[in-house]
Amino acid sequence: MGFFSRQYQPPKTDGMDAATLLMRARAAGDPRDAHAYLTRAEALAPDDLRVQRELLMRGNLHLRDPRHVSFHVIKSYLLHAFEHPKQHDEDEQRRMAREIFDEPRLHRCLQLSDQPDAFLQSYLQELCADYVRIFILPDASHCRSFLGFTMPGTQAASMAVPAYDVLHNIFLSPDLTQTEQRQLAGAFYRAYRTQMNGRTQPLDERLGDTLGRLLE
Repeated sequence: MGFFSRQYQPPKTDGMDAATLLMRARAAGDPRDAHAYLTRAEALAPDDLRVQRELLMRGNLHLRDPRHVSFHVIKSYLLHAFEHPKQHDEDEQRRMAREIFDEPRLHRCLQLSDQPDAFLQSYLQELCADYVRIFILPDASHCRSFLGFTMPGTQAASMAVPAYDVLHNIFLSPDLTQTEQRQLAGAFYRAYRTQMNGRTQPLDERLGDTLGRLLE
């Protein structure tokens, strides 16, 4: 985070078209640079679905502040309300759940897409994959260990616990419709399966027949 220690200078965007700006944003190491490129690209091509999707998935990462660490700037952190609901009050749980489906930029993307249902599924699955990759897999508290070393062959069983919590709480959420529950749970399960390279047997055993059928 060395770039936060000096006054930020936004990148120059003059003379670049939307496609070039999008490419620069995806290659940028600083999320503020990426946001600057994308904001300019959006001004030039407001109906470009690729630009809108990139802005959607990046969330507020460009607002992160090393002096006041907040995971809320990470888009996929919205799923934390399902893994650890007790760490969020009811109002925040509702806000986080509804933001997944109600964010204006998502609705803008769905309007621009010629396959809105497929876009929604892709968006949800990428969101869930990011959450598994960033917040579940690296969390040492999930893994069984001995003297600080993770026990071989235990990862799938260990990761099944938080994954089940997310799925279980999605289906219990009063802030999602039944359709939204199934859409989000299905996306999370598929994302988890991919991130775990198909090793879902411990999770499947926890889900049982009732929840398992909802994820088919």
